Amino acid sequence: MKLLYVFEERAPIFIELAWGISLSSASRLLAATILAGALAGSAMAQAPDAGCALPSEPEGIPGAIDAAITGPMDKDRACMKALLIPEARMMFVSLGTDGATTYRLETLDDWIARVKARGHALLEEKQLKFHIERYGQIAHLWSSYALHSDGKPVARGINSIQAIKEAGGWRVTGIMVQAESATAPLPKEYLP
Repeated sequence: MKLLYVFEERAPIFIELAWGISLSSASRLLAATILAGALAGSAMAQAPDAGCALPSEPEGIPGAIDAAITGPMDKDRACMKALLIPEARMMFVSLGTDGATTYRLETLDDWIARVKARGHALLEEKQLKFHIERYGQIAHLWSSYALHSDGKPVARGINSIQAIKEAGGWRVTGIMVQAESATAPLPKEYLP
């Protein structure tokens, strides 16, 4: 059997031969769509080739994030796009003056557009200290960070980073960020 026929009209025939079932035209179309989707999904799980090496271990994720963020705000973000899966979300949590929690949810493209609009200023992020919990192909990183713009400190806070190991290395599936504030300073255990 050749899997090359999956995307051709012979896909339902392949399914009939492989499982020994007879399918109606509608069922053939549905089966071909499901099979094509499954194969496309496994292709999406591969890291994109953006000239940026993915970390081979979770310990490399903080450095990869720092490298992908640091630079002119309007720089090419190919490494950031390679590091995060396409479906990744970034959530920015903050406390209002009334103490109520608010958040902003962004896609990577939203974040890139927002940062790029700030022009050519130099952005630098450094993970200060991190802790990793890992089980099999998933990892969670709890990381304190410092953010500078044109050499001036603009924020510190905590990143909660979720990651998955794929064939090419570790990729980020989501980042939740909360900057420190007067009412929520960084605890000493998260400082270097």
